[in-house]
Order: sequence, then C-alpha cells, then structure tokens
Amino acid sequence: MQTPTASTITKSPITKDTAFSLTPAGLAALEGFAPAMTTDVQDAVEAPETTPGHGNEALENEVLQAQDAEAFYPDTADKVDWVLSKIADARARAARIRENAELMAKEADRQAEGLLWQFGPALQDFARRELTGKKKSIRLFHGVIGYRTKPAGVTVGNEAEAIAWAKQNLPLAVTERLDKKALAEALLSTGEAVDFAAFTAAEEVFYIK
Repeated sequence: MQTPTASTITKSPITKDTAFSLTPAGLAALEGFAPAMTTDVQDAVEAPETTPGHGNEALENEVLQAQDAEAFYPDTADKVDWVLSKIADARARAARIRENAELMAKEADRQAEGLLWQFGPALQDFARRELTGKKKSIRLFHGVIGYRTKPAGVTVGNEAEAIAWAKQNLPLAVTERLDKKALAEALLSTGEAVDFAAFTAAEEVFYIK
C-alpha cells in the first residue's frame, strides 16, 4: 500500500453539504476547511458596521471625545437613531458569529463521527487486548477508552398504546401538561376569577428593536 505524500493529498473544496470520506485526502481537505471557518468567525467579530444611513461623523467624534457614558446623552432624534444603529450592528455581528460557530461545530461533530466510524473497530480491538482482570478502561493523554455495562432498557415503539397501557397499569408514568397560553386566553376572555391564577393589567413597556 502506497503511503500518501504531500503531492498525492489534495485539498478539495468542502461545503456544509459535503459527505466526508475519511481517506487521507478527505482528512487533508477537512484540515484546510477548519481554518477558513475560524477566519469566518473572526471576520464576523471584526466586521465593520454595515447599518446603512448612519455615517454621521460628527456624532462619531462627539462620542469619541466623551470621557464617560454621561458625557454623551442621546437627547435628539439623530443621537437616538445613532445609538439604535450601534445596537443593530452589535446584534447583526452576534447573529453572524452564532451562525458561523454553529457551522463550525457541525463540521467538527461530523469529523468526530467519521473518525469513530473508521477507527472505532480498531480502538475496540486495542482495548480488548490491553484490558485484563477487573480493569475496564484505559486512560490516555487525549481521552479514555474502555467498556462499561449498559443497563437493560425499554424502547417504546407506539407511544399511544404505551400511554393507554400506563393509564390502566401505571398511572404515575403518565403526566399532564398545562397549556398556560390557552388558559390565559380563556380566563382573559371570560374574566372569571379563580384561586389558582391572578390577572395582570395591560401596560406600556419600553422596547428596543
């Protein structure tokens, strides 16, 4: 079997829909993809503000010259809108960071699952050879492999039938869930006074959107 070299391992483009093949070439491609994902997150963090229509240099300079939070007070429409633009920019950056971080996590999980699929049997063989006596695990620098006893269990195939059986034979296994939204709508529509709930009056609540 020929040992792959740098010239035989190619880095092919990878997207979130790519099915990984954990050959040397596939692993090399994945290694080339991960730094790019990391760069995406860094770019999202450091990306310039992109909210249109808020390039007010005078307001920017006023804030920069302020020594503390009280030195700049948004008491005009322009100043309030400037603060809202900063909030919108921060929220947009947070959304980009979460999106890229989720993609990175999915790719890493997929790589881990692929490695387990490819090398799992070999790891089990190694554990069987090395474990003797009552010892059930091997602790290595990056993790632990071994065997543990999995308790007996039950897998429910038909939940409706299981609930019907439990109601007759094991009532404690069946729980009830209160739909608080439906209850609130019903009580608000009728105005009925009940001991288990209290009414709250409608009120104006400040929000930033």
